[in-house]
Amino acid sequence: MKKTLKNLILCVCTGCVLLLIPILYSKDAPIEVSVPHLNLQELEAQEKQQQEEQARALEATRWHRVSSCKRNDDCIIVDLDPCGCLVGPQGVTAINALYTPDFVLLQSKKNTTKACPNKAPSKVRECSSTARAVCLKNKCKIAY
Repeated sequence: MKKTLKNLILCVCTGCVLLLIPILYSKDAPIEVSVPHLNLQELEAQEKQQQEEQARALEATRWHRVSSCKRNDDCIIVDLDPCGCLVGPQGVTAINALYTPDFVLLQSKKNTTKACPNKAPSKVRECSSTARAVCLKNKCKIAY
C-alpha cells in the first residue's frame, strides 16, 4: 500500500513538472540582470571605507570598556584633551582606572599637537574643585 501511494505521488509530481516545462521555455527573451561595474579605484575606496568603519567600531568598543564601571572607586578623572581644563569642561572625562592603558592608546591615535591657550584653567562643572568621578548606570561620569 505504501509503495503504491508513493508511486502515485511521484507520478503526479512528474506530470506537474512536465506540464510546467512549456511555460518555462515560453520565455524567449533572456532575463536582464544589471551588474554594477566597479573599477580598481572604486574597489579600493570601498575597502578603505570598510576598514575605517571597522576601526570606528573597535574604537567605540574600547571606549565602552574604558568608561564601564561597577562602583565609584573604579572611576578616575583624566584629561581628554592634552590641555585639560585649559580648554574648559570638555577637556576632561571619567574613565575606569583599570583601563588607563587603553585610554592612553585611544588618545595617542588622536595625535593632537596644538598649543594650549595661555589662560587660567576653567573652574566650572567638570573642572570645579567639587568634581569627582562616579559610577552612574555602569558608566564613569563626572559629578560636580
